[in-house]
Amino acid sequence: MKRLVRRLEEIGATGTTVNEDPPEIHFTLNGVQMHSHLTHLVRDLRRAKGGRARDIEFDRYLEGTMLRPVGADVPELSEDYASVRARLVPLLRTRADMAKSTLDLANALTQDEAALTRASNQTPFRPLVGDYVAILGLDTPESTARVAQGMLDKWGVSFDAAFDDALDNLRGLPEDLGWQQIAPGLWQGAWNDSYEPSRLLLPDVIYRSGVAHPVAMVPLRHVLLVADANDIAGLALMAAMCKQLRQEHSRWLSCRPLQLVERAWQPFEAPESLRPMFQELISVEDSEDYSAQKRLLEQRRPQEASGPFVGSVKLVQFKDSERVMSYSVWPDGVDTLLPLTDLVAFASHDKPDQAVIVAWADAVRIAGHYMQPVDGLHPPRMRVNVFPNGDEQAQLRAVKAV
Repeated sequence: MKRLVRRLEEIGATGTTVNEDPPEIHFTLNGVQMHSHLTHLVRDLRRAKGGRARDIEFDRYLEGTMLRPVGADVPELSEDYASVRARLVPLLRTRADMAKSTLDLANALTQDEAALTRASNQTPFRPLVGDYVAILGLDTPESTARVAQGMLDKWGVSFDAAFDDALDNLRGLPEDLGWQQIAPGLWQGAWNDSYEPSRLLLPDVIYRSGVAHPVAMVPLRHVLLVADANDIAGLALMAAMCKQLRQEHSRWLSCRPLQLVERAWQPFEAPESLRPMFQELISVEDSEDYSAQKRLLEQRRPQEASGPFVGSVKLVQFKDSERVMSYSVWPDGVDTLLPLTDLVAFASHDKPDQAVIVAWADAVRIAGHYMQPVDGLHPPRMRVNVFPNGDEQAQLRAVKAV
C-alpha cells in the first residue's frame, strides 16, 4: 500500500489514509474527496505471477478504476448529452451490487452532507428479473463508468431515454466472433467487448446462439454462457465452468441461472439431479454478498453510538447430503441483524454450546413475530432483539433439523 500512497501523492493527492481491514483508501484529489475499496486489487496482486504481472495489475487498477473519473477531459463531466450519447451502454448488475454501492456512498459521505448530494450520486437502474438489474455505463478507452443520477440531471435526459439509446448502441456493436461452442452443449458469447452479459437485454441475440431453450449464466462481468434447458450434460458443464471461474477471478457478477421463455427471462429451476450443484453456487454467492454487506454495515459503527450486531452467514455440508447449506445464529440477549439463511441456530444463555438448529421456514413459523424486516438492505436481513420463550423453544426443539 505504500506504493499506492506514493503514486497518489505524486499526482497531488492529499489527506491520504489507508485502512487494512477491510482494505480501502481515502484521499482528496483536485478538490474531490474520494475513496476506493482495495479488496479486488489485493486479490489480483496475490494471484499475479511475477513482478511484471503485478505491475500491470497495479497500473490498470490505479489508472482505470481510481483516477480516471477525476480528469478534466472525462466525458461524463461534459454538459452536452449529444457528446456522450454514442458512448452509453447498458450494464448488467445485481441488486446486491446496487445495495453495496448505496452503503458505500452512505459511509463515504458525512452526516452533514446534504441529501441532494446523496441523491445525485445514486445509480438509477432498471429491474430485469429476480436479483438482476441493468444500469447505464459510459464507455471510455480505459474503463466503463457508472452513470449516476447527477450526470443524467446535468445532461438533461431521463434514465429511460438514455437507456433506450444505450440499447441501440449495444445492438450496433461489432459481432466479432459472436457465439462460440466451447464444449458439447455449451456456448459462450465472444464479442470481446466486455459487454457480453448485457446481451441478456437483447433476446434476439440470445436466440441467435441456435439454442432452442436457452438457459444463461453470467459468472463474470465479461462472460455469458448458454446451454439448453433440456440438456443435462450441457447444464452440468455450465455450472462446473461457473464454479471454476469464480475460484479463479475476483470480479464476479452472478451465478443465478436464467431461462429465456418467449423472449422474457425467468429464474431457472435446475433439474433435480443438478440442483445441489446449482444451489451451491447460489449459496456461495449469497454468503459473499452478506460478508461484504456486513463489512460495510460495521463501518458505520464509529458514526453510531450503538447498533445491533451484524450476523454472519456460514456454509456447511452434512455427511448425508450433497447440498451445501447456509446458516446463521440467533443469539439470546443480543440485538442482531439476522441474515436470511437455509438454517437458523438458536443459541440460548442456558445452553450456549447446544444450539437448536431449524429450517428457516420453521423459524419464521414459530418465532417470526420477533423478526423485524430492515429497510434498504439487500440481501435482506431481519432485526431480532427478543429470544423465543420457553414454549417456543420447545417447539423449535421438536422440529430441529440437525
